[in-house]
Amino acid sequence: MNRKIGIIDEPISESSKDNLDLSIHANSLIKYIEETDTPITIGIQGEWGSGKTSLINSINHVLSQNPRYKQIWINSWEYSLLSTPEESLMKIVSKIIKELLDCDKTIGAADKVGNAAKKVFEGALRITAGVVAGSSGQKVAEELFDDTDKSISDLRQELGKLVTGVKESSTQAFEKIIVYVDDLDRIEPKNAVSILELLKNIFNVPNCVFILAIDYQVVVKGLEHKFGKQTAENEWEFRAFFDKIIQLPFMMPMGQYNIGKYVNKLLIDIGFVEGDGLDTAAIREIIVRTVGGNPRAIKRLVNSVSLIQIFSETKAEAESDEPEKDDVDIEVTEEQKKFLLFSLLCLQIAYPHIYTLLTEKPNFTQWDESFANSETMKKEQNKDEYPQFEEEFNNAKETDDFNEVWEYALYRICYVRPRLRARVIDISRFFSYIKDELLNGNEDLVGSLVIDTLENTSVTSVTSTDKQQIVIPERTGAYQRRMLDSFDTYIEKEKIENGHRPGVIELMELIEKIHTDVTSTVPDMLWKYAGGVTGYINKHKFITLYNGGKKDGLCMRLMRHLDHDYKIPKLEYVETSCVREFQVGKPSTGFESYNYNMQLRTLEAYEKDKEKIMGLVNKSVDMCVNHYSDKLSIRSGKPEATCKDIKIKQRGKVEEMGLKYLNNEYTYDVK
Repeated sequence: MNRKIGIIDEPISESSKDNLDLSIHANSLIKYIEETDTPITIGIQGEWGSGKTSLINSINHVLSQNPRYKQIWINSWEYSLLSTPEESLMKIVSKIIKELLDCDKTIGAADKVGNAAKKVFEGALRITAGVVAGSSGQKVAEELFDDTDKSISDLRQELGKLVTGVKESSTQAFEKIIVYVDDLDRIEPKNAVSILELLKNIFNVPNCVFILAIDYQVVVKGLEHKFGKQTAENEWEFRAFFDKIIQLPFMMPMGQYNIGKYVNKLLIDIGFVEGDGLDTAAIREIIVRTVGGNPRAIKRLVNSVSLIQIFSETKAEAESDEPEKDDVDIEVTEEQKKFLLFSLLCLQIAYPHIYTLLTEKPNFTQWDESFANSETMKKEQNKDEYPQFEEEFNNAKETDDFNEVWEYALYRICYVRPRLRARVIDISRFFSYIKDELLNGNEDLVGSLVIDTLENTSVTSVTSTDKQQIVIPERTGAYQRRMLDSFDTYIEKEKIENGHRPGVIELMELIEKIHTDVTSTVPDMLWKYAGGVTGYINKHKFITLYNGGKKDGLCMRLMRHLDHDYKIPKLEYVETSCVREFQVGKPSTGFESYNYNMQLRTLEAYEKDKEKIMGLVNKSVDMCVNHYSDKLSIRSGKPEATCKDIKIKQRGKVEEMGLKYLNNEYTYDVK
């Protein structure tokens, strides 16, 4: 496989493909630079790793094609190493002078550089060459800037003359000089501000455009020795300093990055996924709720994925000689497995504490008051320490983000940690997306899949804890749930864990009734019990029953029959639907295309349609015993689709079939 091992943390090169969709911003800035009057200073603002250098690389690449512009690149961090701010300024100015002198070889340096500039140029060369260093280098700088205002004023004037000479040169005429000053936010904040204060005096050179890559928070940090900590009252002083230097501020548009496209490209590069990769909208949802859109953080995430990919392959090779195990037929797509792994890595990086709790109790839908109490020791209920908790908690419970027991527990756990409290809505939506979108609300799968995935993600965890790492129980097969020994054990477990939820006791009575009826109807079947109740015939799963919660009641999942062209049966008293309705561009919506759902909310409704329901159970059995190879299967991520007499691998046809079959209106009436 031709793949990268790890992603190097470097800016996007000048000619690289724009997977973040930054081109519209780069092109707008380029047009502004081309048409603006000078002198002007543009500030490219953004946090460390947000893509500032990548953006100015793109600008530099485009403008380098135009002979009207002379471009000079300054890496301020390199010039600041072991240097005072004055020495750094000398080196930067020296670099600018040298680049300008190199534009016209017909005139000697002595003819083009005035006295003040020459002193800076020669002094910088001595420092850069190592002729003087340490205190001697600082002394040279002090001599040159003994009268700082006058020295820099003279220097600015002579730089202006030099720029004018270059612009009007008969051999190499330039319309504008564009100077990029990068990596200011890598310098110690106080020194970065000092360098900016010195540099601002030469930013007024005519015909020049200065482009600074800077994190505003570095400026704030560097000014604290002048103004103290930033507050609402003194914020204007920090802003005024910045505004005196920058005439055009530009904030890196991280909220507009095409994160799904960018991450998918990286995941394909490392060989984690193939083809079109994962669902880009789903990737964006997970990224936004966790690590955010900072490209540097995303590269770190992808490197973790790359390591786990290698770990999984090595583990598979080591186990290749072991006897095969009889897997329970849990229908989970490869895409689901990989997306869950990707999601848990995002959680691990963004919220290591929540990730640790997940290792303690992997089925987060079973987090409850007892679990929250063991974590917070009820600290949030201390009114002296958290006087607003009760009011804020009650308000949260009125929203869709915190209307289930596990979400109550999550809110309480996050409340006592300020950073988690600020992101608690994102964390709740992250878990809800995993449960509702990735696993289609099937809580039966949550615990088992999370446990299996944690086995891999644990190798990249950086959390320090005095608790032992989770020990994964032995399984009888890959991705197999932890089996309970009997139906009675299952019912007791549900009552203990979920009995406090509205309607659960009634649902357990309904499950017991259906369990008895199906056992009588299909005497040769095998039941297995875990998060739900699953029936097998001929080693294939033909029925699943699980608690869908107060909204969906009891969910029964059966196989579509090839009779009636795989249509969903329509009943009089019980609602039926696709496992998921198909959406073009979302491969996961083809999940379990061969099944359909039946929502049973009351025993009365079940009894009214019982005869028809048992007939549908028999049809599901018939598919497993006699027609399993003809089951409907639509996977738009591959893409491929199969049904009776049809097997295709054409995306357009697959999507056409998905829209036809995975549609809640594609039904027939059960007689």
